[in-house]
Parts: sequence; C-alpha cells; structure tokens
Amino acid sequence: MNGSFFVLYPLLWTFICSDAVGRPITIPSAVSALVQRADPQANVEYCGSVSTNRVDYYLFLLTRTELTGVVLVRYPTGKAPSVADADTSLFPFSGFPQHSFAQPLQEGIEELLTRRHLEKNRPARQGISHQVPEISAVGRDIDHVVYPISGFRLGSDSTREILRLLRTGPALSVDPKNAPPGSIIVSPTQFYNDGPIFLGHAGILGSDGSIYSADARYGGARTKNFTLSSWLRRFSGTNGTYAFVIRARFSGNARGL
Repeated sequence: MNGSFFVLYPLLWTFICSDAVGRPITIPSAVSALVQRADPQANVEYCGSVSTNRVDYYLFLLTRTELTGVVLVRYPTGKAPSVADADTSLFPFSGFPQHSFAQPLQEGIEELLTRRHLEKNRPARQGISHQVPEISAVGRDIDHVVYPISGFRLGSDSTREILRLLRTGPALSVDPKNAPPGSIIVSPTQFYNDGPIFLGHAGILGSDGSIYSADARYGGARTKNFTLSSWLRRFSGTNGTYAFVIRARFSGNARGL
C-alpha cells in the first residue's frame, strides 16, 4: 500500500438512525480501496461507521508527517463509494452547504470522534472535556497567538473554514511569497469524490521566515515545521496557498514566534 496502513480501531461503533439494525461493523473492500487510493502515502485509522436509511458512512483519520485530517466516505446501497468530505476538521458542518449532513449523521460523527478520544486517553479520562474533540489543532494554535493581539478568533480547526473566516473577517490578503512576519498562512484541504485527497494546513509566519503550526508528529503541538519556501513547494500546486495579515487592536509582537 506504498507506506499506508489501516489501524482497525478496537472500539468500533455504529450509529443507527434508521430501521437498518445490525449492519456488520466492517470496512467494505471498495471503501478501503478508495481511501488507500485517495492518499497512498498516509497512515489511515478507521474510526467507525454511521448508518442511515440507504447510505453507510465510514469515518477515517489520515496522518501524513506534519498533517492530520478526517475523511468521511459515503457508500450508498448498490452504488460506488465516494469521499463525502475531508478536511482537518469537519466542524462546523453548517459552513459548507454542499457538504451539509442530516442532524443524526452529524451526531453520529461527533459520537465516533468522542469515543475515539476517550479510548485514546483512558488514563486521563476524568479530566477530558465534554466538547467534541478535534483531530487537528491548526486553528486553535493560531488563536492562541492571534487572539490576545487582535481580539479576532478563528474558532475552527477546518482549513476551509479558516480561509473563509479570514476572507470575511478583519484581515488583509497579501501575496504569500512576500508575506510579512505574523501573517496567517493557510492552504485549504482539497479533494475529489473519487480521490485524491490533499490534506491542508494553516500556521503563522515567524520573524525568522519559519512557519509555526500544529504538528501531528508531536501530538498536535505548535512547532517550527516549515519555512515559507518549503510550504509553498509543499502546498501551492495541490491546495493553493493564501496569506493574511490581521488588523491588530493594539501594537505588539506575537510572542513565541
């Protein structure tokens, strides 16, 4: 599989929101082949399935070096599976009408991610928040730096939502190749229904020309993991790269960059 592997998650769960009770909790070969083909270099973790009246949905996590994201595969009865959505976060669902899902399906996905998080963090279970856990922290890490300076908060870990918020918020678009220190750099996830999937990313440009962003290799911690030039080489041809300067409410430099 060219470096990919599936982790069959031990706590698999099916959210039944129709009369179709007792569907086998397995990964159909057509679904697994689609995910493998969509990103052959990624490590793939199966999180479980959500069954509706005539459609089964399969939730996967993809990890590829610094990047991590979520993939939802739609598999209608009697038809070929397709990628329904993919990004560093599927939340908020309402942000993209073309990918809007019925409420029971949304709740099922949230439950799958919550159960996975609880299983992964058993020793610290008592201190775990009841909020739906995110897979990537790209937006949260940017907020930790930007919000104290500007009062502007992204509030999302979805690269597509981050791009939308920057385009409509108190931000000025700049040329990524000449972006000044403190710029937010975002390359939104791109995918096709039958693959491939190009996971996106977002981070902040530091004064030394490095980009600081959440790194999947270190549990999502913010690290200096790209230069601007290496980011452009990595993402510009597949995802596109955008840069924004936030209008600060007072002068000051972002600490830690």
